[in-house]
Amino acid sequence: MSVPYLEIEAHGSHHEIGRQIGEAARHLIVAGVAYYEEYHEAMGGLPFAAAERACLAYLAPAREALPGVVAELEGMAEGAGVPLGRLLVPNLGEELTCNSDPAASPTGPGMAHTEHCTSVAVRAGGRCLLGHNEDWCAGDVDKQVLLHITTDDGTQILAMTSACLLPPTGINSHGVATAGNTLYADDQRIGVPNNFIRRSLLESRSLDDARQRALLATRARGSNHLFVDAAGGLLDIEAAATHAAQIVGDDRLIHTNHFVDPAMTASDLSTSQGTRLRLARARDLLDQGLARGDDPRDLLQAILSDHDAADQAMSICGHPDLSVPPGERDMTTASMIWDLQALTVEVCAGAPCENERRLFSLR
Repeated sequence: MSVPYLEIEAHGSHHEIGRQIGEAARHLIVAGVAYYEEYHEAMGGLPFAAAERACLAYLAPAREALPGVVAELEGMAEGAGVPLGRLLVPNLGEELTCNSDPAASPTGPGMAHTEHCTSVAVRAGGRCLLGHNEDWCAGDVDKQVLLHITTDDGTQILAMTSACLLPPTGINSHGVATAGNTLYADDQRIGVPNNFIRRSLLESRSLDDARQRALLATRARGSNHLFVDAAGGLLDIEAAATHAAQIVGDDRLIHTNHFVDPAMTASDLSTSQGTRLRLARARDLLDQGLARGDDPRDLLQAILSDHDAADQAMSICGHPDLSVPPGERDMTTASMIWDLQALTVEVCAGAPCENERRLFSLR
């Protein structure tokens, strides 16, 4: 059986959109915040109450740079009946729990595992597609929501996310899709949280607009942003807080959770072998499939469902390791394939190897 998820339509101003999402997903948001409260110290070494206090420093720069995104989160808090400070904690998940790689600094703060997300973009057969596995806390998998957002200016967005999070990935009616991958850089600072920037990216009108949004000067930390547009453009931005590199794809781009551009590798704190093995495996599968002339949609689905790695923690399709404590378990919480020509997303909650994808359209 497929992992169930809630479908929500929201429209209007950012605050109205957030309030509608908060009201519709109130029970999931409350449960999600409770999960983070219970396990936050295991996730990142910081008790939830201390995390709430730490989040406040990020609110002013976020409000100055992205007031609409902050208004949306405020609306979510209002609609769900949850104090804004409590909702900030999961939305600053990377700032609070991914600020160092435990493999590089075993006693420092950070997630117990650094196997977050695989993104694959391909242009073939007159089509341009972007596939993404969202890997995050296993406790989020039963709290997924599929959002169909219409902003005041008419921009439509399809996005799947955990109910208590601003949507970090998706496709919009301007023909731009974006997928994000956690990176571990050495220059994190107080600034605009990454998930706020990712939400802003969903309103990009072009790849150039997306580039400018991703490289917001006051960003708190780095991230990888992979963009595809309906015209066939493929762009990857590897960002740290203070510098970045851009990679333009010809007919394919792949990214996991470490820096690959030579200009950025000196900043990389990740020593994870999993991210490097996933990148190599996805690249091999994509190259082989394109050489065979596979249908690009079927090829992306096969890559995102792959279990070749002997160590399950290093597979592209992620399942929770039940031998570790609940707060330290990661998994694929959602899997998505965006078709830029059709303006659709095929999506499932949970691991794509065992959950049926459903098709949603912006048309």
